[in-house]
This record gives sequence, structure tokens and C-alpha cells, in this order.
Amino acid sequence: MKKYPKIVGWSVVIGFWSITICALNSMNERREIIESSNTAEDMIGWIVEDVANGRLDSTTADAYIYNLEEIIINLGCTR
Repeated sequence: MKKYPKIVGWSVVIGFWSITICALNSMNERREIIESSNTAEDMIGWIVEDVANGRLDSTTADAYIYNLEEIIINLGCTR
């Protein structure tokens, strides 16, 4: 009878650590997605500034912005 409390206790500990590890992995993946989306949005801002300063033509800028917006959409983030 004395074995069962130890088994239950270790089961709870192992279950807790498993859930914690899964949650941390999920948080890291979400953080990476958000960081990628933020970088794409920053790049769009830089492209707009380059067009305004005459360093990039609007046709090329539109293509770049379209591709970056598609990346943001594919990441599951919205602008």
C-alpha cells in the first residue's frame, strides 16, 4: 500500500513538468511568429520611406510590400 502514494506523487510531478514544457515551447513559437511579423512591418515602413526619399520606385515598392503583407498573413498575424 505504501507504493501507491509515491507513484501518484511522481505521476503528478511528471505530468506537471510535461505540461510546463509544452506551454513554454508554445510561448516561444508564438514569440518568434510575432517577432517575424514585426520585422516585416518594419520593412514595409522602410520601403515607404525609401519611396518618399526617391531611393526606390513605386512599382518595385508595391511588389515588395505585397510580398511582405503575404508573409504577415501566412504567419497568421493581421496588420
